[in-house]
Amino acid sequence: MNTPKLVGKFLLPISLLIISLTIFSCSVNLEDKVVGTWQGYDFMFQKTEGPDIVVTINGGLEQHLRSKLILSDDGTFQKLVGEYDNGKGTWLVEDDKLITTYVNGEELIYTLLKVTDKELMTMHEVDLKTPDGTLKGKIILSYTR
Repeated sequence: MNTPKLVGKFLLPISLLIISLTIFSCSVNLEDKVVGTWQGYDFMFQKTEGPDIVVTINGGLEQHLRSKLILSDDGTFQKLVGEYDNGKGTWLVEDDKLITTYVNGEELIYTLLKVTDKELMTMHEVDLKTPDGTLKGKIILSYTR
């Protein structure tokens, strides 16, 4: 009887199918989890190079605390600071990345650090030209529903 060979012959394709379905379902679930209106509640800047510009960093914190990120299930997004429009465009999730493309074509890629029903935490790279030089680093944004 060739049962071990038969099982071995189908084990790898079945394993690959299960892994593929698991990855696909996680990605779909992640997209479903990020859809909604998110209110900014925490902001952390990790400088990697450039001048110390406390006003710029504090301004980013203040702006983020008044911000909303609205990710619609039709693949569009809008950012609001208070009641003012701070950008809109389209979004998608690929692996652990939230990729936003603004209407002007500018793309901003966020790494998804945490996604739950109540909390969203992202990280993205910044490269900001200032009068005192270029400020580079990472910004971690936290949102809640």
